[in-house]
Amino acid sequence: MEKYWFILIAYFIGSIPFSYILGKWFKKEDLRTKGSGNLGTTNAYRVLGRAIGTAVLILDTFKSGLMVFLIKYTDVFADTEMFNPLIYGFASVIGHIYPVWFAFRGGKGVASSLGLLMVYNPIIALIVVPIFLIVEFIFRYASVASVAASISALIVTIVFHLAVTPDLPLVIVTLLAVLLIIIKHSANYERLRQGTENRVHLFDFYDRWQEKRKSKKAKTKDTSE
Repeated sequence: MEKYWFILIAYFIGSIPFSYILGKWFKKEDLRTKGSGNLGTTNAYRVLGRAIGTAVLILDTFKSGLMVFLIKYTDVFADTEMFNPLIYGFASVIGHIYPVWFAFRGGKGVASSLGLLMVYNPIIALIVVPIFLIVEFIFRYASVASVAASISALIVTIVFHLAVTPDLPLVIVTLLAVLLIIIKHSANYERLRQGTENRVHLFDFYDRWQEKRKSKKAKTKDTSE
């Protein structure tokens, strides 16, 4: 019976709204009324700034990987019959996306799904993270990068299942997580179509460097003329 209660506990851990808590604590802002109104990492990064956004990313990643880590790598539950650790990790992802505290309106599950994957199979996570960064760098839309990375995670997981180590539960959980991420980004697709999608300036340092470089070249050209 305990293993069922721990699913509920995992859900509540995942439902901790770190973006809301940090926004209220440090900025006196309710993230639900700012930006896209979403309680996920991207909106936190956009509205609350790089430092708080990074903290939210770390905490949202951590909370879904916590139970997976404790079950898979420690003896905390050695004397307790438990389900596959993925069940608890996915319960935390569900808690993040559908938190009971805010009428089941939370984040979009990207960071929390990454946390689950990082703990359960770090190799796959290390393959997926660069894909996110590359797509984000090219298109400058976190929504596009998130969906692309999620689909890539599913493809890589299936490849690993077929060619490396069979792990059907991981394939199933990854598939469910990806479907949720795709569904939760439906509003982003419409904004992309309309050209109103918000950008996250993850690589603004590179953009500033490019602008300075172009400005310096233009000045040098004017001087030579």
